Amino acid sequence: MLKNLKIKNVALIEIIEINFEKGLNVFTGDSGSGKSLILDSLNTLFGGSNIPSKHLIRPGTNECSIEAVFTNTQIIKNWLIKNEISTNLEQLKVRRLSTKKNTKISTNYFVNNFKVSKKIIISLSTILLDFSGQNDSFLLRSQDYLRSIIDELGSKELTKINNLVRKEWKKMNLLKKEININSIKLQKAIENHFASTKILKILDEANLSYPNEIEILKSEQLKLANNFELSNSVEFSLSKLNDYGNEISSVSSLIFESLKKLNRVIQYDQSINDFAEKLTLIQAQVDELVVNLSDYLNSIDNREDSLKVIQDRLFKLQNLEKTFSLELPDLITKRDELRDISSEEDCENQLKGLNNELEKTSAIFQQCLKIQSSKRKLVANQLKNNVTATLKFLGLKNASFNIEIVDKEFCENGKDNISFLFSANPDQDLSPIHKVISGGEMSRFLLALKSNISKTSETIFLDEIDSGLSGNSLKFLIMLIKDISKKQQILCITHQPNLAAVADVHFKVQKKFQNGLTYTNLTCLNTKKQRQNELVELIGGGFDEASDYALTLLDKAAA
Repeated sequence: MLKNLKIKNVALIEIIEINFEKGLNVFTGDSGSGKSLILDSLNTLFGGSNIPSKHLIRPGTNECSIEAVFTNTQIIKNWLIKNEISTNLEQLKVRRLSTKKNTKISTNYFVNNFKVSKKIIISLSTILLDFSGQNDSFLLRSQDYLRSIIDELGSKELTKINNLVRKEWKKMNLLKKEININSIKLQKAIENHFASTKILKILDEANLSYPNEIEILKSEQLKLANNFELSNSVEFSLSKLNDYGNEISSVSSLIFESLKKLNRVIQYDQSINDFAEKLTLIQAQVDELVVNLSDYLNSIDNREDSLKVIQDRLFKLQNLEKTFSLELPDLITKRDELRDISSEEDCENQLKGLNNELEKTSAIFQQCLKIQSSKRKLVANQLKNNVTATLKFLGLKNASFNIEIVDKEFCENGKDNISFLFSANPDQDLSPIHKVISGGEMSRFLLALKSNISKTSETIFLDEIDSGLSGNSLKFLIMLIKDISKKQQILCITHQPNLAAVADVHFKVQKKFQNGLTYTNLTCLNTKKQRQNELVELIGGGFDEASDYALTLLDKAAA
């Protein structure tokens, strides 16, 4: 519920602060006094454009503000939590601040003193206020708005099928995306099949085993290229280590002679035994070294024919690196990747599986659409009958109203294209309501519509919804508004004394001129006398009968 509205330096308003109450709050005043500025300011507060930006800030000032305070309901708290805004306050405060610098106007929006975007503010307005004025026919052009009316009136089964439609729609889109990806993958597989197969064959035939093979081959090549020098050096070393029957003294023969000498004198000094043991160990190591050198010599003597094999292998690997502009480790990785690439057959099978799944999902989706459309048509037919009956009581006895639901290209919300069709006279064909309905008819239609639908917003703003009504039509309209005001707060601009008389709170709007400037003022009529005088002005006369009639209206409303 709207509790307070403060408007400062907006259009003709210098400063106005209004405290609202539950039930029916009415605004009266002469035409052009600024009553609609109240509605327009609320619309502007929530991102609307009822007041053009060039007329928004009062002349002579550079800043304007609009601030509203609402009671904090659980629905609002849930919205605040969803949008990560503080919920500690007992009340909800919404503020718009617009500043002019040169010719440019900048605007900021705040919720509980927390700066938010215009998009956030607009989403908040849908749960706080419901604007119903003669200029609101644009709402009836919105498929989202019309669909929300039907779906909110539907049963739990309709809500369930709506959720299922959105779920299957999402699943279908994901499948289509996967199919597209796999189609591209298959096309690439076809295009690259020949080249990939040829490259893989070359790399497989190369028998690539380990990443450092080139370094190993280069090392082997270096040894084989210097085989003669290696062989001579090893043979020379062997000749010095072991005489092999030659007369030249070698390391082995010298160690052997030394051991014999030491063994002869051990009997004289046992410490000589330590020397002899160490010399024996050295002899064993020399013997082992001789064996190893001999084996190495035999191996290099038998590898003379291997040099060409190694050079050929090295040339082949280096040529592969040059051909593919990749080093050997990367060539091995490339080969493994090519081995792992899905074959055309694999891609085709996967694509076939996805298409089969899409076909099943599409069938389920189409079935859901039929159920959804059927349930919506039942709701639409009931709403049509209820609104038509209400319109007749509101003076539109010859009016015809229908809700047409036809197929369109389906989306996540279904396949239903919803149109509200209207005809004010029997000889006129039904047409889209926003094209043929007049301002006065639109006001009454919106009231008839809103009285038959459930909305989450606690506050409804009616702008001259009683225009052109009299007699029983006016009487029924007033009864309808009073009935709605028992459950929802209503802010209503009116020129009808009958409607103003039944208000719970009555505000008078006046326009004054002072020092060459125009001001819009607002007064809350608290006493019975003040309200009686205002009703007399609405009736249009200062004569006694008008005053008596005004008093009668007030007494009857209070009874």
